[in-house]
Amino acid sequence: MVVKSPNKPLKLGIVLLAAGCSARLGQAKQLVCINEQSLIIRQCQLALEISEELICVLGFQAQKMKSEIAHLPLNVVINDNWQQGLSSSIAIGVSSLPDDIDGVMLLLVDQWQLTHQHLTLLINTWKEQALQDTRKNIIVSAEIKAKNNEHVPIGPPVIFPKQYFPALKALIKGQGAKSVIQQHQESLIKVSIPQAFIDLDTPEQLILLENYFKAN
Repeated sequence: MVVKSPNKPLKLGIVLLAAGCSARLGQAKQLVCINEQSLIIRQCQLALEISEELICVLGFQAQKMKSEIAHLPLNVVINDNWQQGLSSSIAIGVSSLPDDIDGVMLLLVDQWQLTHQHLTLLINTWKEQALQDTRKNIIVSAEIKAKNNEHVPIGPPVIFPKQYFPALKALIKGQGAKSVIQQHQESLIKVSIPQAFIDLDTPEQLILLENYFKAN
């Protein structure tokens, strides 16, 4: 295995998944405002704080969403098959990354409690694994800190090393990246980030979001 020179740091790409129609919410979650800023802008700016290589995958009302983020330095990819679910968006997003990317972070547009510190924690874990030459490890967010071999809920944000890109590009309608993760349980590194499991799918969750920012 060729080890990267210290003069050539690992390069991370981010695929922000923002193609859904928010059927259960009843309105486009991408355009929900937090402190007078839409959620899609908020998430794009968060991603850009840690990587210049950002792919934002759009689908539902794609042109409207594209206009919302037109001022940001990122690449937009439109998934015409967005109704097939996350799998198709992941596949087209990863396929759009530059060839020199060493790993990709998959990030959801509605993970509104995530911060720069959370994403940096995942990235630092990924880099530490690479320094140990364990580049096959997938870095996943965990809802709670695991004890011994305890099973805990896991999910995005997740960082996949480059060796998994072919599998991600080949995803079809189904469970998204879960199918890849399930096939490589022995390669998972779990990072405790409970905030990653707070999202926006229902009107009740929207009320929680609004109350959270009123109190903060």
